Amino acid sequence: MAAIQAQIQALLAARAGRGGERSHKEVAKPPVFSGEAEKVSEFVTACKLYMKARMIGSMVEKQV
Repeated sequence: MAAIQAQIQALLAARAGRGGERSHKEVAKPPVFSGEAEKVSEFVTACKLYMKARMIGSMVEKQV
């Protein structure tokens, strides 16, 4: 989780430094869900962070 959050922060910083241009850096994909009930929250959070990072700078129509 910390690695994904660090990547998102790096993307946001790069975007701000480039005048709002979308960064071309890749973001780590969330791990494959193992099916363990106690890890559902972590998996959902990782997916949300991944999607949010991938949609930075995208048009609203593409996000929907």
